[in-house]
Parts: sequence; structure tokens; C-alpha cells
Amino acid sequence: MSTETGSKSTGTVFISAGEQSGDMHASSLMKELNRLSETPLSFSGLGGEMMKAEGLEPMYHVKDLATVGFVDVLKKYSFFKKAIRDASDFIRLNSPEVVILVDYPGFNLRLAEEIRSFYKKKIIYYISPQLWAWHEKRVFKIKKYIDLMLVVFPFEVDFYSRYDVYAEFTGHPLVKRIDEYISSHPVKPRDKKTITILPGSRKDEVKNHMPVLIQTIKEIRKNIDVSINISIAPGLESAFNDFREELKDCNLTGEKTYDLILNSDLVLAKAGTSTMECALLGTPYLIFYKTFPLNYYLLKPVVKIDKLGIVNILLGESVIKEFIQNDFTAGNLCSEALKLLRDIQYREVMIENFRKVKNILGSKDASTEAAKLIINTALL
Repeated sequence: MSTETGSKSTGTVFISAGEQSGDMHASSLMKELNRLSETPLSFSGLGGEMMKAEGLEPMYHVKDLATVGFVDVLKKYSFFKKAIRDASDFIRLNSPEVVILVDYPGFNLRLAEEIRSFYKKKIIYYISPQLWAWHEKRVFKIKKYIDLMLVVFPFEVDFYSRYDVYAEFTGHPLVKRIDEYISSHPVKPRDKKTITILPGSRKDEVKNHMPVLIQTIKEIRKNIDVSINISIAPGLESAFNDFREELKDCNLTGEKTYDLILNSDLVLAKAGTSTMECALLGTPYLIFYKTFPLNYYLLKPVVKIDKLGIVNILLGESVIKEFIQNDFTAGNLCSEALKLLRDIQYREVMIENFRKVKNILGSKDASTEAAKLIINTALL
């Protein structure tokens, strides 16, 4: 490694992730960069506990960076403006060997724009924003400010090639992570049908989703005897205080999400990363999401696709039912849940589609592939 001035490199890497899933994927990438790099590396930037465990010196923590919708972003505008300024100042003063941006496009693309005028080394983006779904015009920012896109879905390479943007497919980081988890965690025996509910990892999501989910639980239990797990994301215990009395016959738990999914017959999953996890773990599921009306009103015109679930997007058909905004009702969720619990053939078709998704994603170790590409592009 060498700096532009020819002096001995410090091996400094600036890495930015702003959500829990980004923290997870960035930490795996950091681990592989450390393993493969011939020069010791030091990491600074934005991240969470998993990145800190791999050596990150954090400027901002993901718990402070997470937002839901336009309204939340507006509320925290001055905070984000300061965070971008601080990150930009750090990069200007320290001239890291490479800047790695992980997902979180609202912040990371703004940061790339801010630093590009003075930062002449490589800016690499790992885990592409879903521009093929919404905000496609952001691709022009990527073309202008990003040197290399490392993408986790094969079709994203073709998407970027249409705009003459250099992109490499690394494989999806969840594939190896979940394969390893399944191999070391046998399914536990259970006495009756089990449903796990993933209401969301943010307070507003819990607030928006739980009233309908509670009614859904009541409707399901009128028809079938089931155990109900409700996953509580880290730090969100207090968000459930208003619902605990109505949920006294449910298992409110902070148990690892993969364990809950793997040992369930059905998952009711908020739209997001967890839906991909359900598919890779092989547990049938349905998707729901509801946000504040203003957020939905502002978002709907810029969304290009009619499906949110990545399994549906990858397969090009609605194999997983999605209940979004006005379709998010107890009646709709209960009807689909009972079908998935009772109709064996319906379940098997869904599980077969999960196998198709795994074939599409392939078996690459995404963290290793991404680390190799980063080292070859920016650290040699």
C-alpha cells in the first residue's frame, strides 16, 4: 500500500454504515479485510456494536442514525448535517486509503458528494441502494462520485451497466451467514404450531404495527391453537409497554431472530432484511408494512415497483403475499396465515421458491469477494 505522496501507508479505512443490517454486513467485511490485507488496517467511521467488535473507532453510532420515513429525517436534519460535516472533516484531515460506504443511501451518497471535490482516492459502495425500486435518479450521483459498486443481487450489475457504472457482484452476505447458522443450529422439537412476529426494529414501526398485529393474533387463535413469539429488537423493550397486557399470552422475547424464524411454522415479517432471512432459513412467511400517511403519500410517487419483498422481485412474481398500508388489516393477515399453516401444498410451493432464490444468489462468500475487490482496487 502507498499513499499518493509515496509515504508509508497508515492503512486507515473510513467505513460508514447507518443501520443494524449495515452494521452486521460491514463488520463481516471488516473481518475479511483484516484477514486478507498484507498491511494492518485501522477503521474509523459510522457503525454499531458489531463493527466496534472488529476494531471500528466510531464517530457516530447506528442507534442514533436510524430513521423511518421523510418526517423522521426532517426532525433530525441538523443532526445529519453535522454528522456529514464531521465525517467529511475527518476524511479531509486523515486522507484514508479508501472510503467504504455500506447501504444507507440518503446519508452515504450525500457524504460521497461532499468529499469528492477533495478526496482523490477510491470511494467504494458496498450493498447498493435499491435504485431499481425507487429514486433511480440517484444513479447519476453514483456515476459521478463512486468508483466501484459492490452489489449483492446479480441483476444489479445489468442495471448499473445501462448507466455505464462499474459494478461487481459479490454474492449476498446473508447466504453464507445463514448456511453456517443452519448447519450449527438443529431445529428444536415443538408441541404445537408456532408463529413468530417481527414487528420492526424501530419505535414508530412497533407503534404503527402492533395494534393490527394484536387483532390478528386474536383472529388466528379463534381458528387454531398456536404459540406466538413476538421479537423485540435490542433497545425497544419500552416500545411494547402499552401492549403488554394484551400480549400476556404471547412470548415477548429478545431471543436471536434466526432462532425464532428457524423454529417457527410461519413468520409475520415487517418488510425489510428479515424477509430475505426467512426465505434463506426456509420458513414460510408473509410481509406487512404500514407507515404514517404523510410518509406513504410522499414515498408512493417515487416507487417504481409494485413489490417490496426481494423474493418476489428476484422471481418476478408474487409468491409471498404483501400487505402494505391500507391492505395491512387483521382480516387479510389472518386469512393468509391460516392458509400457510393449513395448506401443505401451498407451503411447499413457497419453500420450493425459496430454493430458486438460493440458486439465483449463488454460493459466493460476499464478504470475502468484496474484501478482495476492495484490496485490489484501493489497497494494493
